[in-house]
Amino acid sequence: MIYRGKVRGDTVMLPPGVWLPDGTEVNIEPIMPREATPTPSRAQVVRNGVPLLPRTNGFAPDLELVNKLRDAEP
Repeated sequence: MIYRGKVRGDTVMLPPGVWLPDGTEVNIEPIMPREATPTPSRAQVVRNGVPLLPRTNGFAPDLELVNKLRDAEP
C-alpha cells in the first residue's frame, strides 16, 4: 500500500488515520516540482567543516566547544 505524507523537520507526517508500527521499514521517494530546490536538512548544514547543530534549551554548541570536544583526550 502507498501512503503520501509531508516532511516537517526531519519527520515524515502521514495523513490522519494512517498508522505504521515502530520499526516498519519504508521507502521514501520525494515528489518535487521541477522548479523546487531542496533545502538542506539540519544534518546537511555545515559551516567551516563543522555541522551546525540545533539549539537545545536555548543552547547551541559553537565552534570553540566543538574543537574542545574534538581535541579532548579519551
